[in-house]
Amino acid sequence: MSNAFSSSFHLLSPSITVDHSNVISPAFKISTPSNFAASTGPPSAGPSTWRTAYTSDFPTTAGPSRRSLNLKKRTAEEQQIMAKTNARFASRLVTDHALVLYPDADTPFRDTADVVNRLLPYHVFKQPKEDLDLLIKGDKGKGKATEEDLKNEIKETKFALECHKRRDALEARFRKIKVRSGMRPAPDEQTVLLASLALDAERSDTTLLMNELRTARAELERREKEKRITSNTARMGYYGSAPSAATPSVPPQYYRSYPYGYTQVYGTPMHSSSTSTFSVSSAPTPAQYAPTQSAIPVQLPVASLPALHALGIVPIPAASIPPDGQQPPAVLRGSTSNGTMLSLEINVSLLQSAQMSGLAMVLNSLMSRNSSGSTPDPLAVPSTLPSNDGQTTT
Repeated sequence: MSNAFSSSFHLLSPSITVDHSNVISPAFKISTPSNFAASTGPPSAGPSTWRTAYTSDFPTTAGPSRRSLNLKKRTAEEQQIMAKTNARFASRLVTDHALVLYPDADTPFRDTADVVNRLLPYHVFKQPKEDLDLLIKGDKGKGKATEEDLKNEIKETKFALECHKRRDALEARFRKIKVRSGMRPAPDEQTVLLASLALDAERSDTTLLMNELRTARAELERREKEKRITSNTARMGYYGSAPSAATPSVPPQYYRSYPYGYTQVYGTPMHSSSTSTFSVSSAPTPAQYAPTQSAIPVQLPVASLPALHALGIVPIPAASIPPDGQQPPAVLRGSTSNGTMLSLEINVSLLQSAQMSGLAMVLNSLMSRNSSGSTPDPLAVPSTLPSNDGQTTT
């Protein structure tokens, strides 16, 4: 707006006098339109002569301008206020032009107010660059393009500065690495090469040791497998020579109570008058029952029956076994005189894997319990034990 006024106002009287009291002599007259003349009143900065006619080189359209359309929408009072404001602004601008064109360069400044009054009119020379570009180049979007170019240039400059900083940091880091490498007793390349060679040698030695260990383990497994096969063959031969099922009674020495659950037969049972016998049930054993080759005689306390029942192993008396039916997993052969120990025969071939594992846990618990005791129960241990030469000792 200031540019429009500065370009449209032309001073007609160059010979004017300006005093330092900011009062213009009444030698100037302002030529204004009729609607401005009635509303301006006496000018506060002194009269002046100026023209409102403005000739532009740009082509104009015949249609109504946007400014005229906006004025039609305002009321008469608003238009009058706008006219007065424009007139006052034009008057002050003309006064500032006169003070700038004909300054008082001979008289020194008197005080601060005089400095402000004499220097303030020079604001007319402070024209925004956008307004000047608009008058020179026109409203073709070139100014906006120039701003975008400046923004892109600033952005690229910042990026270049950041890259330069990163490059300096990398150079400093590389220089420090080279300095540390030079302070070592050997170059880094040779150190890395020697370390890799030593690592390869250790890796080859480890591979050889692993191969030897694998071979030794295979040999150990083969020998253990041969031992298991030999022991299984001896056990099958022993159970194949078990006493016949037609025996009317069980020898007293067949069941022996030891601190561990499994009983072993050391030889042919021998009768002696000084041995203690077990009280066997009076019911006769049927001749149809014959213990299988996998039947193992076991003596267990009565307190272990709930554990056997939980595993699904229910001892059945020998008298209750059907003659033609399937043999049960456990057969009750008898008990001791006081009823605390039971004589059982466990058919291992009829047990499942879970039952065998549970039975092994029960027997292991009994073994640990008996081994922790100081003195075994005399009722649970027979008074005769076989010696190494096959003779019975009391």
